[in-house]
Amino acid sequence: MLKKRLRMVLDFEVEVEDLTDEGLRRHYGRFGNARELVGDAVWANLSRQSRLQRALVEDEEALGRYLTYAAVCEVDASTDGRLGEVFGVGMQEAEEEIMGPIFPRLEESDARYFMEARAGGVLFESVEALSRSVRVRMVAARLDEQVGDRPEEWREVAVGNPSEKESDNLM
Repeated sequence: MLKKRLRMVLDFEVEVEDLTDEGLRRHYGRFGNARELVGDAVWANLSRQSRLQRALVEDEEALGRYLTYAAVCEVDASTDGRLGEVFGVGMQEAEEEIMGPIFPRLEESDARYFMEARAGGVLFESVEALSRSVRVRMVAARLDEQVGDRPEEWREVAVGNPSEKESDNLM
């Protein structure tokens, strides 16, 4: 019987673009039908997401969990993936689990909006701009094999070649 211990190392660069009114106007301004896409109600939601993003970035624990979720999604976005389970960022309702504790710290109207979206099962759609503001790019991948029984010694088995392509969830 052959038994080996392998270690996979994946390196990511993560960039969180500030959701500002100016940036959102620039993004939606690229579309010829921007006025139709972004009515008053939609713009109010985008402004709420900007405030939610600020609260998320200020909460170190929640931000760490959200970035973990984003990196896991880059590797395996399936809703029942083992990787999400291993890192404790259950994929099915990750936004709800990660952002839910932040809602009470928002202004009352924003908190109510996101809690109602959560209760109505549409939170994912209600934080789309925030989700797209997180850019993830795999920059390195490597597979190592443990040498003998020495836990401190590893040898490189394979080096991956991540593409220069960024995440497909770009804003």
